[in-house]
Amino acid sequence: MEVFDGADHLPVLELLKLVVRGRHEWRPAAPAAMRARAFAAELAGAQIRLPMLELLGKTVEAAADRGRAAAPAQDGPQPFRITSTNVGPASEDLGRPAVLVVENRIGDGGFVRAMAAALNDERVVGALRKRWLKFCHSGGTGQMADLAADECRDFALIVRVAMLIDSDREDPAKPSPNERKVQRARQGGVPHVHMFTWRMVENYVPFRVWERHFPYKTAKLKELREWVPQQRGYRHLKTYFVGKDGQMPAPLMPDDIRLSEVDFHELGPDVVAELRQVLAMIRRIL
Repeated sequence: MEVFDGADHLPVLELLKLVVRGRHEWRPAAPAAMRARAFAAELAGAQIRLPMLELLGKTVEAAADRGRAAAPAQDGPQPFRITSTNVGPASEDLGRPAVLVVENRIGDGGFVRAMAAALNDERVVGALRKRWLKFCHSGGTGQMADLAADECRDFALIVRVAMLIDSDREDPAKPSPNERKVQRARQGGVPHVHMFTWRMVENYVPFRVWERHFPYKTAKLKELREWVPQQRGYRHLKTYFVGKDGQMPAPLMPDDIRLSEVDFHELGPDVVAELRQVLAMIRRIL
């Protein structure tokens, strides 16, 4: 409650704006909710013209209801207590876009967009549409861990960074050559990292997408469907489709294809569960 009585109300207003717009969730106890309502009334009485004040009352009521409800879901952001001493840096951290570090912003980023829409994750889809979540392009795995750690330094208190990396495994029985990069990222302060079980993001692309890109490669498409998941999941599909020096289609996930959970489930029994883990990781940084 003391944040409403501090010497600087600007960061408080910034936080309330983020809550009113639905960007972040607030779970105040009843006394804090009452003080927030009084704070809004004080601003209105001072004839401070802020459109969000009209919505603040309803938002505070909803926030108080959440505060009385059960604990937040485990796959959501971890609760953070705002005090008079941290309200400034906390408001700056929460006002920044969350960052998902990927190997390729267009390829991997497009995959995440399409996958989130197909699996009906409205939270992630909305965050991408509103630019509350951004992709950080690493240009491959070489500097990925260091880049992700550097992104963390932009946050003072609430580090809202995650990393999504290919395993680059050629065989499920072999360790990933990128395991050290995962460890280095975590040691560098990256709070959330997911390494794909299969070889790379292309191995999670649904059959319908490959059929759109390569309709004339009927024999290869037939063979692709005939492989069992544990065989197909570790093949280098770029080499398979276009050869070592060829160019893969861009964007990897065409905008005009409407995918569904069924399209990803076709790839194997564990694919949808893993992709939901990726989405849960992203929600933790939103």
